Amino acid sequence: MSGIIAYGNAIPRRRIEGTAIRAVWGNLAESFLDMLSIGERAVLGSDEDTLTLAVSAARSCLERAGASGTDCAKALGSGAAKALGISAAKALGSGAAKALGIGAVVLGTATSPYASKAAANVLKDALDLGAEVLACDVQCAEKSGSTALILARGLIESGAVARALVVVADTPNRHTPPGNVTEYVAGAGAVAFLIGKEAGLAEFGPWKTHSWDQNDYFRLEGERFVRSGAGFYGWVANWGLLDHVVPAVASFFEATATAPADYSKFVVPQKTGIRALMTMGKCGLDMMQVLPYVLTQMIGDAGAAQSFLSLAHILDWAEPDERIGIVDYGSGAGCDVWSVRTTQALAAGRPETDRVLDQIDDKILVDYAAMLKLEQKMLRPADQLSNFY
Repeated sequence: MSGIIAYGNAIPRRRIEGTAIRAVWGNLAESFLDMLSIGERAVLGSDEDTLTLAVSAARSCLERAGASGTDCAKALGSGAAKALGISAAKALGSGAAKALGIGAVVLGTATSPYASKAAANVLKDALDLGAEVLACDVQCAEKSGSTALILARGLIESGAVARALVVVADTPNRHTPPGNVTEYVAGAGAVAFLIGKEAGLAEFGPWKTHSWDQNDYFRLEGERFVRSGAGFYGWVANWGLLDHVVPAVASFFEATATAPADYSKFVVPQKTGIRALMTMGKCGLDMMQVLPYVLTQMIGDAGAAQSFLSLAHILDWAEPDERIGIVDYGSGAGCDVWSVRTTQALAAGRPETDRVLDQIDDKILVDYAAMLKLEQKMLRPADQLSNFY
């Protein structure tokens, strides 16, 4: 058995409206904005990237674990952190990993700032976790998070570590070229899960996977921008989706002897709203199981973090003993399907502030020029000394 003990999330405050992008490029019919559920999408700040979002989400997760969990209370003394007016995780400092039993930090991302360096080590140091904690990057396109979580569950359920911190962060907006139609939805975000052997807030169920090499979206070594394998968009933008999702979901239902009606809520791929509808229809899911938890119209596509943000949003409001399904698809990486069942501890253990919807509502709208500057899409000479010369 293993489950989610605590979770945290991070969404950039800045947003741009799809209409502001269309006003510049005019490369998408206006009717498509509604058809694809294009509203606003996240914009990175000049000081934000995959790692800063990962650190923010992870700190939130550890602080919530310390505030509500018994491990930190034992390590600190039950009222120490509260009496000092600081978070439990911050009070623990370098002892956080030991007190919380963290044996591994796994970072799932398709947009690491480094081509060959372990970004998870930077994340681990930023969190002040010990050198003895295993740090590992997982890159598996948009399902980097699910793959990271499955690997971390293996470490826990095998007894190799007591607990693991799984952080999923992605910034597809910085890797989308100006004028490309995916610019309308390419966002950013991060989610962190502290998982352990206990059921926690939500207990993990079985998982199934389905994959083969299908060249839909990719980014080569040394390239900044993601491109379509077919060289153009349209229906091809989703050509690998159902090829992997439908057999993966069917295999999952068969292996677990369950049906769509056995799940109160379902997280599905949501690069655009049309992906959610396609998945929902082909997998026999009901509209109310899926659509309330599709976030793309408000923040765009957060890549590997998108499905996890939807799951965090569900956990923010779910009732105990709900069974929740997760379908996570990655370009060229296939599909993972898994589930969680919420526990009686969820009602008391979930956050009361800084929830997913709180972060979505806390926003600043920017125009297209500001977005280009903030996401550093105006490439300049490497030897330029300042903004003036």
